[in-house]
Amino acid sequence: MSKYHFLLFILSFSFTQTAIAQKFSGELILGFNAAQIDGDQLAGYNKLGFDTGLGISYDLENNWLVNFNFLFSQRGSHTKIGQPVRSITLNYIELPVYVSYQDWYIEDDEYYKVQGFAGISFGRLFGTKNSLGDPDIEEGNFLKNDISFLLGAKYFFSKHWGLTGRYTRSINRMYKHPDDGTKSLLSYFLNFGLIYKF
Repeated sequence: MSKYHFLLFILSFSFTQTAIAQKFSGELILGFNAAQIDGDQLAGYNKLGFDTGLGISYDLENNWLVNFNFLFSQRGSHTKIGQPVRSITLNYIELPVYVSYQDWYIEDDEYYKVQGFAGISFGRLFGTKNSLGDPDIEEGNFLKNDISFLLGAKYFFSKHWGLTGRYTRSINRMYKHPDDGTKSLLSYFLNFGLIYKF
């Protein structure tokens, strides 16, 4: 290979790497969940917990993005304010994967103001605290893996800063009864967060 071919190869490789890098963007996410569990005899999105971590987006054509998040997510249930405290706290490592469509392009700063998205999320339970007071619900019987679907939106008020909100609902049940092996309880939550995009 001549030095000219080598130089052409280096320039082509550098251009390709730059083009690929420009398609990726990252996000820092700081948010909270308002959660509840169907089947625990508590009603309302009263369980507040952290939902924070990192996100990566890959820019597809025609305003579409594919997104991957790595989050620490707290879910569970809690009694309403003014009632005796009964609660379940569940700590997850959560991996949402979703596709989003972006619109409302701001030419001066080169960014899109709004995104709508849908996808699935994989959760791994690593910590449980049960103060529900129900002898039929024991901490060790919560299932470790969770699969959920999600729907949400993002609004960016500058090139780097934005807000996000989403609804997440588990597909699989989250508790296995030790006596007969039946599964019950279903998790779902609302999420609101602040985004810094880089």
